Amino acid sequence: MPNFVLNEYEFYNAPKNGGTTVRMWLKHYEGGLPQHFSPRGYYNLAGVGLPRNWTNNSLSEPQFCMSGAGSNSRWCIIRDPVARFVSAYTDKVLGERLAPWTVSTCLALLESGEMERIARSTKPTPLKQAACHLLGQCFWLGQDRSYFDHVFHIREMDRVRDFCEDVVFRITLPNFHARDQSRSDVEKVRLTRLETRRIERIYAKDYLARWC
Repeated sequence: MPNFVLNEYEFYNAPKNGGTTVRMWLKHYEGGLPQHFSPRGYYNLAGVGLPRNWTNNSLSEPQFCMSGAGSNSRWCIIRDPVARFVSAYTDKVLGERLAPWTVSTCLALLESGEMERIARSTKPTPLKQAACHLLGQCFWLGQDRSYFDHVFHIREMDRVRDFCEDVVFRITLPNFHARDQSRSDVEKVRLTRLETRRIERIYAKDYLARWC
């Protein structure tokens, strides 16, 4: 199901694909940001809260992508699978320490299917949250690109902002760049060439679906 529907536009989020920024725009649209909120820096969303109209598919039921209303326009944001893994591992494992996993452990869990089993747990544990961020984009967005009317790349967040201002929220939006890891003290994980190739094999469906 979509994460939110507004003005006949549905947004579908795969974790680590710019959804935090979109979520902050929705929070702003609803008038829910605190007066002292600053869009600069690396911050924890726990102190801000979810927008009223946001369905957190990572941690609540129903968790996984399903068809929305046929008359709405559907849109999503995609990301290179290797860059997405690096971001997820750096953020959730090294930064927030949600799981005690090495890179090798993560890859083994993904290959065996155990990562999906953890993600589908009915209990909202830290391990579940980490697993949701490491599952491939096909898990969240499906494998049919034609299902979406508008597909943006995370490199195009300026275009996403223009799109949201013009047709989704229809208001002027702040220039959020949420969860900017370059502003944190956590050093980004460095992958070996073998690990990179292994990740490319694991997320082969994402490449075939052109979620890259």
